[in-house]
Amino acid sequence: MTSEQDWDLVKRVVEALPDGTWTSYGDLAELIGTGPRQVGAYMRDGDVSRAYRVLTAGGTVSEGFRWSDGRSGKDVPDLLREDGVTVSRSGRADKAQRMFVYDLKLLAAELDGAAPEDTKDRK
Repeated sequence: MTSEQDWDLVKRVVEALPDGTWTSYGDLAELIGTGPRQVGAYMRDGDVSRAYRVLTAGGTVSEGFRWSDGRSGKDVPDLLREDGVTVSRSGRADKAQRMFVYDLKLLAAELDGAAPEDTKDRK
C-alpha cells in the first residue's frame, strides 16, 4: 500500500525536476511501487504545481490530464517549452529529455541528502 510519505516523495521529485526534463506516470509509479493510474489521480488531486511535467510514456499529455484547481490557460506543451522541454508540433516531448525511474531515484537521493548508492533498494 502506498503511504503518505511515498506521495510526498512523488510531489517533491516532480517539483524538483530540472528544467528541460519531464517524466512519466509509469516512472513515478515504479519509484514508489504503485500504478500509473494512481499517480495520475495524485497529479490531478495532490496539488502538485508542476504536474504538467508528468506525461505518458510516449511523451504526450494524458487524455485525462486536468488542472487540480480547475484552471485553464496555457496549454501543457507551451508550459513544457517554457521549462526547456522540446515539444514537437504534434505535442510529443523529446524522449531524450525524459527522466526515467533510475534518474528519479538519484534525484530523490539528492533531495534526501543520501549517496546515490543508497538508492539501490528504494522503491
